[in-house]
Amino acid sequence: HWKTRGGALGMAAGARILKKLGLQQQLKAVANQMDGFQVHVHANGKELHALELAACTAMRRDLQKILVESMPPSVIKLGHKLVDIVEGEDDVTLEFANGAKASAHLVVAADGIHSFVRQKIFGEDQPDYTGFRVLYSVSSKPFRPDPTVANVHWKEVEGVGYGFLDMTAGQGEKRHDVMIIIMRSDQQVTDRWDSTLAKEKLMDFAEHLAPDHPVLRQAVETSEVCFDWGIHKQPCRKSWISKQGRVVLLGDAAHATAPFMGQGANMAMHDAYVLGQILLNEKISLPEGLQLYESRRKPYCESVVSKSSMVGALHTASGFMATLRNHFLCWMMLRKLKAIVATDPTAQKPWEEEEHPPFFQRMSKKIHRICSKVL
Repeated sequence: HWKTRGGALGMAAGARILKKLGLQQQLKAVANQMDGFQVHVHANGKELHALELAACTAMRRDLQKILVESMPPSVIKLGHKLVDIVEGEDDVTLEFANGAKASAHLVVAADGIHSFVRQKIFGEDQPDYTGFRVLYSVSSKPFRPDPTVANVHWKEVEGVGYGFLDMTAGQGEKRHDVMIIIMRSDQQVTDRWDSTLAKEKLMDFAEHLAPDHPVLRQAVETSEVCFDWGIHKQPCRKSWISKQGRVVLLGDAAHATAPFMGQGANMAMHDAYVLGQILLNEKISLPEGLQLYESRRKPYCESVVSKSSMVGALHTASGFMATLRNHFLCWMMLRKLKAIVATDPTAQKPWEEEEHPPFFQRMSKKIHRICSKVL
């Protein structure tokens, strides 16, 4: 069955892929600010920076609907829960709870952070808890005055740092206003979207942490659902390709990330686009193609996963680190975010040579490594 729960998605690389696939108008009908939106960053009530991001925002269920309706009905098989998978030298056998069986020369495991396929084929593991917790409210009743702007507010309460993000996803009848509180937590909260929080408890958080926030109280009062979400990420693996070369990981199954750069869905769609192009190229053998896919996507995705956790640390910084963030690291973070958001998967074929990064980009990576150790 379809799981339609979820929040807002920032669409950047994903939007460019949908455009290439002829689905731009469908996205435009459900997304907010197709030409980009502004992000304003504040600390202790003072605006620090503002920038324009070449991205749009939509609700997860609306994006899901676009993708499902773009494919022939026969492609999608509901009611098939995978209960076993066995990899051989030449093919993979799959068994489902309803008794059905299937075989394939290649299985693409895109079954999420708790991937059943990954556990069976690559070995058991558990997602790593990042130490971050997110309280997330969604409202179909507009409470934000300007849907073209997303706001980040950083605040320190009793020596503890918190990040507050308010934004709008969708437009018209599809519009939803979202409020997110980012905090550190030693308590391991589940990462599943069915973990909800009572509105009264979120209101207590709001009144204690930020009674002067411009829209926080309205966000809680108008919310239809409030999530309490523990942030986990997928441990880095030596390879996304199985030993027999018949199973490959994609999306959260390969590189589940903290959401603080808004790249989870974009990376998954980028993975799928690159892998699809490679598999359609008859000049590239399957083993060569999977190695090419991994070489193009794995380093990039693991870099984004690392940066996303670093951004979470910046959102929740306090004391000296908050001062350093406000006066120096904030600019670096926004610059890196803008560069990642500008990624265009359709600009180059996966088998074409990649350009070497310029001097300042290499320098930025070195500074990032230093800052990640400090944070």
